[in-house]
Amino acid sequence: MHLFGKAWWTGIATGTILTLMVIAPRLATAAMLLVLLVAGIEHAMRKGLPRQPATLEITFVMIIVFAGWAMLSAAWSPAYWHSLLKPVFMILITLATWFALRTVSTATRPFAHYFGEGALTSIIVGYLLVTFEILTDQLITRTVMSALPASHENLAKHVRVDEDGTVTRVTNANLNRRMAILTWMLWPGIMLAIHDPSRIRRAIALTVVIGGAGVILAYGSHQSSQIAILGGALVYALASFNLAAMRNFVTGAWILALVLSIPLAMGLYKADLHNADWLFKSARHRVLIWSTTAEETLKSPILGVGADATRTAMHAAMKKDRGHQEIGHGMASYANHPHNAYLQVWYELGVIGATLFLAIGWFALRAISRMQPVLQPSALAFVVTTSLLIAFSYSIWQTWFIGALGFAVVVFAIAIRKRADQLAHPGTNEDPET
Repeated sequence: MHLFGKAWWTGIATGTILTLMVIAPRLATAAMLLVLLVAGIEHAMRKGLPRQPATLEITFVMIIVFAGWAMLSAAWSPAYWHSLLKPVFMILITLATWFALRTVSTATRPFAHYFGEGALTSIIVGYLLVTFEILTDQLITRTVMSALPASHENLAKHVRVDEDGTVTRVTNANLNRRMAILTWMLWPGIMLAIHDPSRIRRAIALTVVIGGAGVILAYGSHQSSQIAILGGALVYALASFNLAAMRNFVTGAWILALVLSIPLAMGLYKADLHNADWLFKSARHRVLIWSTTAEETLKSPILGVGADATRTAMHAAMKKDRGHQEIGHGMASYANHPHNAYLQVWYELGVIGATLFLAIGWFALRAISRMQPVLQPSALAFVVTTSLLIAFSYSIWQTWFIGALGFAVVVFAIAIRKRADQLAHPGTNEDPET
């Protein structure tokens, strides 16, 4: 293999894309559109590529069908353009992920090697960056913003500036997005590290990735990522002991999350958890939001209000019901999005959308069950991590969020390919051609 050859540059590109996503998460949308362009062209030039496993193909088809139903909801949505365009981005990112998976699975061994090298290096850099930012109250971000005032001209509500123009405080909004992306990268990062041919790099990578996840758990401000990391780790540990039981448990939990989301949301409110002082404020706020979303869902349970129409629909509902605008600890019970993907799907896309969303998870878990048993604990941990992240945090229509998930799936596939190559060519160390 020649350094600076095509394979090497693809590794650099992979690492650069992921690093940029961590630094500026909102770039994930543009990054995945670039992946769609490059991988789509590469796919068109390589005729006769083998098909992916049937259950995996069905999973991608179900995502596109789900997005298609979301686009159709524009017909009755109060936010027509949102309902029409956001699902388009979901379809484009899904296609980008699909093409990239085929590229990874069919690439020559040198290309696959450098895909893994680039991804692992960027994950290490990402965890080091976020760890430093967490422990120093975002020193790098504050320093850059102080040196470049134009970088925060339109971010007044997120930045505090003293009289001499020095940025003294930055909210955790962007840092939380970074933590969400790295939470997705935890399991691919561990897999890539374990199968790195260099012992020194392996030790460094595992220390940084696991240590960085520990810092997010102990000192991070993004509770959704913390819950997702803990949930994923628990499932991985249990699946390592009893894979079949844990696979059935995760499947059942996914089904129940969709079926019981509305009664559970109402039950939490009736249990007065929005007034529970032992819960952190954001959790109490979510209880209010979830209860209101569940009640509003029952007004249009079949079709929903329309994809990404929560903000518009909730504002209209709030005008009709001023009495519920502030309850509990003085926090608004109507929100721009429900902070729960399962409720959001029910509210915006009705029972039809919820059924399609359930099918996506079902077929994804079926695809995992077809993997080699040694891969399944990590795959289940990745699914649970995703399920918990979407249960408590961002809207499912935030395009950067969809893009970051799509790229995380690609990196997970790179880790699987890396392991397969290591097993097929044991003892080859650094050079995948030897």
